[in-house]
Amino acid sequence: MKYTLLTNNPAVRELIETETNHHLFFVDGSVQAVISKCEALFLQGGYKLAADPLAGRRARPFPYLTLVLQESSEPADADDWNRIADYSTRNSRRIEESKGFSERLKRDYQALDCSFTKAVLKL
Repeated sequence: MKYTLLTNNPAVRELIETETNHHLFFVDGSVQAVISKCEALFLQGGYKLAADPLAGRRARPFPYLTLVLQESSEPADADDWNRIADYSTRNSRRIEESKGFSERLKRDYQALDCSFTKAVLKL
């Protein structure tokens, strides 16, 4: 199955561009910008969450986010909207925490987010 990925993670962008044929929206911005792009695609119609990569991110702020969507003839359901809204709320409360991350820690978060993405895509 071909997925659509939304990410602000350069490591995921490189992975998707070099090792897959999935569609990619690279968002050059914050986690909140990725969430906003997801909401726009949900409003446009034709997409739903293919996996819930947000569940493991509730404990701490991540400076990177990758969402895996799949095309659907049905609009995104209430569960998908609720997951995105919940993460958006949690992220907005903690956005200041991730701003002070060192470059080394950001690279660690890139690798972790990329690892989640590889697992979802079974790479």
